Amino acid sequence: MPKGKQRGAVGKDEILDAAFTLFATAGDPGFSVRKVAASVGVDPMTVLHYFGSKHELIRQIADRALASVVVPPATHDWRTDLRAVAIAYRELAHRHPHVFHLHFRFHATGPVDHESSEIVYDSMRRAGLPDDEAAGVGLAFYAFVLGFALAETEGLLRPITSEDEAELMALDSKKYVSTQALVPAFKALNPNDAFDSAIEIFLAGLAMPSPNHEAAQLASKCMPRNPEQSLSDGTRQGS
Repeated sequence: MPKGKQRGAVGKDEILDAAFTLFATAGDPGFSVRKVAASVGVDPMTVLHYFGSKHELIRQIADRALASVVVPPATHDWRTDLRAVAIAYRELAHRHPHVFHLHFRFHATGPVDHESSEIVYDSMRRAGLPDDEAAGVGLAFYAFVLGFALAETEGLLRPITSEDEAELMALDSKKYVSTQALVPAFKALNPNDAFDSAIEIFLAGLAMPSPNHEAAQLASKCMPRNPEQSLSDGTRQGS
């Protein structure tokens, strides 16, 4: 086994570059700290010296991928901003399909992630969501975009094959009416069109008044402005 280089002979950036390249080509199954170390000629402990743990190394690999994302600055239109973020993450999945799924593991991978998140959460607030909903719906937006992009890289969002069609058409026609009715659409499926349509439907739903927000507004209108005055009025009416 070749002797590793002395600590400091190889810098952190060089190790991260090697780790990124390994993960981007081999994915999870072929990735290990030992393989990263061997690729740059250092001891595995040198890798851990710089990154602390395999978990943190992988987190920084995800952040390195995200650094290639260029999200346009926020505009006056929250719809435009959310579309831009969605497109940027989808393009990231196309560039780095083996690395992309790592973004499901972390709330945020680093500074670049926080920059895009600020645009998303600000868009939620500008769309009219109260803060207690903006957080959850913002994460739901990410789940939708990341999920769509991951499904696309894994091959789900593609036209069905003749074998797929035969399987669907062999189903009970009385039980699977809509499934079989959509077979022609599945055969002609265009991932770009599906993405655009899904984004527009999400944005249209976001633009609708929140039921919880409307209920809160109605409740606030029904509440007396001055509870003590209301109690006094009630006492007079009952006397």
